[in-house]
Amino acid sequence: HMNKAFDEETTDWNGGLCRLYEYLSQDIVFADPMNLLTFLDNHDTSRFYRSEADTQNLNRYKQALAFLLTTRGIPQIYYGTEILMAADKANGDGLLRCDFPGGWQNDTHNYFEAANRTPQQNEAFSYLKKLLQWRKGNEVIAKGKLKHFAPNKGVYAYERKLGDKSVVVFLNGTDREQTIDLNSYQEILPGSSAYNVLEDKKMELGKDLTLPGRGIYLLSF
Repeated sequence: HMNKAFDEETTDWNGGLCRLYEYLSQDIVFADPMNLLTFLDNHDTSRFYRSEADTQNLNRYKQALAFLLTTRGIPQIYYGTEILMAADKANGDGLLRCDFPGGWQNDTHNYFEAANRTPQQNEAFSYLKKLLQWRKGNEVIAKGKLKHFAPNKGVYAYERKLGDKSVVVFLNGTDREQTIDLNSYQEILPGSSAYNVLEDKKMELGKDLTLPGRGIYLLSF
């Protein structure tokens, strides 16, 4: 589900982020969906990026990790994700499980050091670090209820809520800029302003919200 969800264009009926909406809508079959392990990849699957060429698309990475780290359940991140390691299961399990570059004898690169990583790897690393630091100890994400909306203009929106605190996420599942009417989302927008987590600043909410292609808004109330 995860790979296709962030590859495909989202319509209001199928494909792309609709896959996430449809999948989470089946949570009723689980005794406690909050205890489910969620992941993009692991040692038995192709990595989230199958090839080095694919890693050029950082929007895909940013959306997928924002979703993984804000949806219900217990997120699992496979080592190397933070430096955009790529591997296709079709090429064998050895590649899926190759050593992290650095700390081993004969390593030509040490990716534990920022200076040795590419600018793109550093952007990915910093983004994931920021999300994880924000999520650490965040009770709303750890324990909050999930409420989500069917995609509208290809935009998937959901809320995590605990007590009087909430986090609201908007993901644009299309390659085009989309503007959505916020009236439809009033029940998850308790105030006219929110803290924009990814940009570290307060944000005023008007009648509409415009998201760039594959854009993300991670709002804290």
